[in-house]
Amino acid sequence: MTTPAAPGRKARLLQPRVALPIIAAAIIIVALLTPEQTGGRTGDSRLTIRSTDAQGASALYELARRLGWNPTERLTDTIPLGDTTAVHVVLDPPVTPSAMETHQLLERVRRGAGLLFVLGGGPLADSLGLGEDGNEVPRSGSVIGAARILVSSSGQLVATDTSNCAGRDESFLSAGLPFWPDKETHILALRVKGAYPPGSQTLATVRGSIHTSRPESPAAIGFPLGKGRVAVVADPDLFRNDVLRVCRWGADVAAVRILEYVSDDAPAGGRRERLVFDEYHQGYGDHPGTVRGIVTYLGRTASGHLVLQLAGAGLVLLLAVGPRLLPPRAAERIERRSPLEHVDALARAYRAVGATRTATARLVHGVRRRVEHSLGARTAVSSDDAFLGWAEQRAPARASDVELVRQALAKPVSRRDLEIVGQALRRLETSLTSFPKSS
Repeated sequence: MTTPAAPGRKARLLQPRVALPIIAAAIIIVALLTPEQTGGRTGDSRLTIRSTDAQGASALYELARRLGWNPTERLTDTIPLGDTTAVHVVLDPPVTPSAMETHQLLERVRRGAGLLFVLGGGPLADSLGLGEDGNEVPRSGSVIGAARILVSSSGQLVATDTSNCAGRDESFLSAGLPFWPDKETHILALRVKGAYPPGSQTLATVRGSIHTSRPESPAAIGFPLGKGRVAVVADPDLFRNDVLRVCRWGADVAAVRILEYVSDDAPAGGRRERLVFDEYHQGYGDHPGTVRGIVTYLGRTASGHLVLQLAGAGLVLLLAVGPRLLPPRAAERIERRSPLEHVDALARAYRAVGATRTATARLVHGVRRRVEHSLGARTAVSSDDAFLGWAEQRAPARASDVELVRQALAKPVSRRDLEIVGQALRRLETSLTSFPKSS
């Protein structure tokens, strides 16, 4: 008999108890030695001027302030009636303005204000004729007529006036910070279905968009609306902090040109100096609670008015159909035992315990009550024993029956004798009630 050969070194290394710890150790070492790659897009994702994070818009606010504008913020859901000399800046807020706020804003623009709108959804986008790519359904009420402004694919932002960026230190672009892997911008473009709005201008362009045959496509356009001006920007990335800080991309120049367009040509001459950033819909300011929100919805929207009308009609119908506030309660009925059932049950109880004297006393009492009722209650007796004496004098012929009853009251008798006592009391009652009534 031969012993099996010992496994070789290679076979021992392939065994799970040896190979698995080696693989786990290798994974841990690689994870520890691999440098961390940061994506640059961290922090608050809202395009708000209060955020200095990568995705915020504080750089746009500071840039406008240093170039002579007067930037402010709006923290309420209403716009002052006379606010027709400012530029209202709506930077793709997470809470879309309502239909009433959209109406107020566009009315201010028609009377001379400016509007800078970064593409988002809601009634304001519908009123400006904006939509996603592929949505070809025209919406009624658009301020630019039958034209449709659609979002197209992204392209590289055409940078102008960046000759002074040569000496800038932008080494962070190769340090893992940029969110675009090729270290170039990828800004969404705009595509217009139909004729451009009258008097429109291209404010920023991108090249390389695949949804157009032209080498360059607009990334932002502006057009007049009444006495005011509107600028529409396709991509919120154009205004974010981590894009504006890169000089060679030229996003800061494009942002300033957009601000200059909506600020120029004010009705009173000159430019609109005040920039009103809509921070209310970014989540800041005094937002109403649940009760106030419901009251506002019911009082300020068409659907809320409909809900109130339906509720009023329902109350009228309820009052008409159900005049009683509470249904009537049915009277409770307690089923009582009939007299015959009561007598039968009492007799069975007396029989079970052998209470012949009690039964005889009850029978005597009943005969006495009926005789007194028949004779007009003039027997003048105060007890059953006195009643038996009076009955013996009244009907001498029934003296034996009276004596039999007295014996049954004095000591227990058998069931048969109790029946005889009952018959004696029946005869005695008949004799007593057959006499004429006497005083």
